[in-house]
Amino acid sequence: MIDGMCKAGKLDNAVEFWKEMVGKGLKPDKKACCALVIWLCEGGKVDLAYELVIEVIKGGDVEFSSLLFNALINGFCKMRRIDKAQAIKSFMTKNGCQPDLVTYNILLNYCCNELMLEEAEKLMKKMKRNGMGPDVYSYNQMIKGLCNADRLDKAYFLMVNKMEPNGLADAVSYNTIIKAFCKGGHVRKAYKLFEEMGRKGISPDVATYTTLIKAFLNEGSSDVAKALIDHMSGMRLLPDQIFYTTIIDHLCKSGKVERACGIFNDMIMQGVNPDVISYNALINGFCKSNRVNEALQLYEEMQTKGYSPDETTYKLIIGGLVRERKLAKACKVWDQMMEKGFTLDGALSETLINAIQSTDSA
Repeated sequence: MIDGMCKAGKLDNAVEFWKEMVGKGLKPDKKACCALVIWLCEGGKVDLAYELVIEVIKGGDVEFSSLLFNALINGFCKMRRIDKAQAIKSFMTKNGCQPDLVTYNILLNYCCNELMLEEAEKLMKKMKRNGMGPDVYSYNQMIKGLCNADRLDKAYFLMVNKMEPNGLADAVSYNTIIKAFCKGGHVRKAYKLFEEMGRKGISPDVATYTTLIKAFLNEGSSDVAKALIDHMSGMRLLPDQIFYTTIIDHLCKSGKVERACGIFNDMIMQGVNPDVISYNALINGFCKSNRVNEALQLYEEMQTKGYSPDETTYKLIIGGLVRERKLAKACKVWDQMMEKGFTLDGALSETLINAIQSTDSA
């Protein structure tokens, strides 16, 4: 019953049924416990999941697998409560359930995200001591952490000397370092790494091309970007939402709004749905080109199609309306923005207020 309720998304009903069952002295079985914990943790209700099952766990009548403990550990890690996650890891060991590769990878992911790289390295060593060789996910987490800490040489060393000899290096490994090189302005190094992928038989994916194309467009090397687009097409890789949005954003920032519109329409024709970021890129292009009426049409269209404007959308529209002195419409959009719980930053709100006051005094 509990498992079925959880799968149907009726978590509140599942919790009430659980409490009723426990209140009558009935002990939930392994399947019910796992289902409730996993779904509650997925829904961000980690404390409730812990509170409901801890007494059953302590009772020792049910032998739990690592699946339940990993769900709790992952839930607390997502909430950045590492002490609680580590306490559960210790608890599971004491109760005869040994941490598995998933357990270590969850903790490794947390440490790398938080740039706790020494702790991450200790976890990798502990995995090996316990007879669990780090997998491709483990190494890719380490590479991500090293890149975020701007230790690109060490990330590359790890990939070439630890992952590749074991056949673990993949497109994700290369993409992470390529992206870090591009972010740091080392676009040529990123391109060399892209060429190295090809020599080593690791196929680049859409994310690889998107990162490089964006970097070359940003530095004004449109010829290289065009060659990469052609190369990607030759590989028969289909552009995704991020790829299209990258191109649209660049064209809009370069003042080529008509071309951006064409790409936007192509995107939809190819069955790739735009997201709020895609709409914002085109809205920004219209506003910068003093075509705020077209930006407003797009603003209305995105809502009709079920996309909610975000804070950036409102700021772009209001900024465009203020520049074209369409203050009544700007105030109307500002009201809509506040209704959604967003606030206008000080500089733009001051500009709007001053524009209204200057109009009133004229």
